[in-house]
This record gives sequence, C-alpha cells and structure tokens, in this order.
Amino acid sequence: MIKIVMNLVLISGLSAPALAGDAAAQLGAAAPVAAPAPAEVKAQPALSWTDAAKAAFEREVEAGGLTNYANLKELPPGARRQLDNELANLPQGPGNTSEAFKMNVNGRTAFVIQSYVYDDTMRAWLFNAAGVLVARGEGSVDKPFAWLPL
Repeated sequence: MIKIVMNLVLISGLSAPALAGDAAAQLGAAAPVAAPAPAEVKAQPALSWTDAAKAAFEREVEAGGLTNYANLKELPPGARRQLDNELANLPQGPGNTSEAFKMNVNGRTAFVIQSYVYDDTMRAWLFNAAGVLVARGEGSVDKPFAWLPL
C-alpha cells in the first residue's frame, strides 16, 4: 500500500507542471505567441535615424533644394559653430555661400549646414537636435555628392 501511495505522489509530482499548463490552457491563459512580421517589413531593414536624415536631405536636394531655413537662434551649438566656421573660411566671391536649414526626420529635427563654393561644389553637414554632427558629405560638378566618414 505504501508503494502505491509513493508511486501516486511521484507520478502527480512529475506531471504537475504539465497539468498546470493544461489547466492554464483550459482557463484561456495561453502563453503569448509572437505574431510573425509582414513580409514587406522583413524585406526592408530599418534605417537608423542618421540614414533616414541622409535620405531626407538627398530627396530635398533632388527636388530642388532645401527651403526650410533655420533661425540662427534655434541652431544648436555644434551646428552654429559649423556655420560660423564656414562663413569665416569660404573664399570671397560670387556663388560662395553657407546657409542653415532644418528638416523633420521621423518626428525629430535635423539641422543642415550647406555651403556652396563657386557654384560648382556643395558641402553639407547634418546635425541632430542636440547639435551633434551625424553626417557630412560633399560633391561637385565633377563628382557626385557622397557621404564622407566622420
């Protein structure tokens, strides 16, 4: 008789987690299951904010250029320093200019300092809202615009 009781205790002890899982399933408390991602989301890797800012800048340039000028008072320190440096170091002459713009990228503000040298070379610096340089690029009549390493 003791053997039978011990076997029942052992059997019930071993199957308790399985029974608890069955009881939970019967009560409607199934374990959460992750939904598969749609195919189009899997095919497109998520862009980092910096890559999204670069893409937004390129779209604006291809569409005719940036038009949303940034007020000098709203420029974060890093962007303001770059603008001041460009204005101080650009050669004197027609077509040489440096301007500050702003863009909305994925709900966040990006600041752009864009310079033209002799109307045939363009340089651009992208800053986040805190004034941290996130990308820089340049191009000319002779070479296409390209992003350079920081």
